[in-house]
Amino acid sequence: MIFIINLWQKRCSYLVFLFFSTASSALCAQTIVILADTPYSDKEKTMLQGPNGNLYRLINEISPSVVMHLGDYKSGGKSCTNTLLKEHKALLTQIYPGRIIYTPGDNDWTDCDRASLAYSFDELERLEYLIKLMYQTSPLLTDNLKAITSQKAQVENTLWINDRLAISTIHLVGTSNGRVQIEKSQQKIALKKVDKRDDLNLIWLKKIEEEAKNFDALIIGFQADIYQKSVLESEACDNTPIKTCDAFTVYRQAFKDLAKRIKKPILISHGDTGAFCFEKLEDNLWHLNAAGDYRYLDATKVTFNKKSSDNPFIINALLNPDFPSIGCVN
Repeated sequence: MIFIINLWQKRCSYLVFLFFSTASSALCAQTIVILADTPYSDKEKTMLQGPNGNLYRLINEISPSVVMHLGDYKSGGKSCTNTLLKEHKALLTQIYPGRIIYTPGDNDWTDCDRASLAYSFDELERLEYLIKLMYQTSPLLTDNLKAITSQKAQVENTLWINDRLAISTIHLVGTSNGRVQIEKSQQKIALKKVDKRDDLNLIWLKKIEEEAKNFDALIIGFQADIYQKSVLESEACDNTPIKTCDAFTVYRQAFKDLAKRIKKPILISHGDTGAFCFEKLEDNLWHLNAAGDYRYLDATKVTFNKKSSDNPFIINALLNPDFPSIGCVN
């Protein structure tokens, strides 16, 4: 028993591979859990609330390296009050204390200006509050993640490398990345801020590339579904706010280019739309639309196995073993 523990502590050493090939494969695997577009309802809150919520229990039973939340941590139909945002942060915090990486979604700030809401807000003001609450107010969601780094100019962009697996976020949201449906903010100011956010996101991707020598695979998480069919069929965005536009061409190309340059497996993961699916896009590039968004009340388990170059990412639902679907059509 002591011998096995010592080998595990050496993280899949050559001796483990040589003498315990089956065991070493398991020891080399690293698991993270992804949440997205949740909790919207009281039912989802109950599922995530400890100690008895079913998702809460399953997450803690598998003891993942980290829990990643891809934004929309509240329903778009509920007002973005300070009280509600604080309440939902507290719920996230208790799921897996100090080991949660969160990236904003459109429900969390860009949609907060809707006239249909009981209380609507200037979306830029809500973003400022959200950043302060989620990234600068104790308890921090990442308190127990050693060596996590963030972008100074855009603190919601983070990078955490654990046992040769890199996990990063970039701030990328629906509503055409905040370029449409600007109801209360000054449109020119809002669009300039989107341009700046895009610039900083691309700078962050370059920073990740510079760290490639320190990891064997990369997971990049954000909220927007940049591969959605309706987005792909839309015209490119310009500085005229319209109903729908494709704000993500530069990102789709950036991910392809990054995969080609670093020659290591990259998993692009997002929420935003109802599909729960997984697919390989091209060499070294995979795409996951995570569970959530009312349709799939579940969590996504991602297992990275550094021993497999063909299938480095194994994707399972925690509650429903029949999901996700292979291949994404939405």
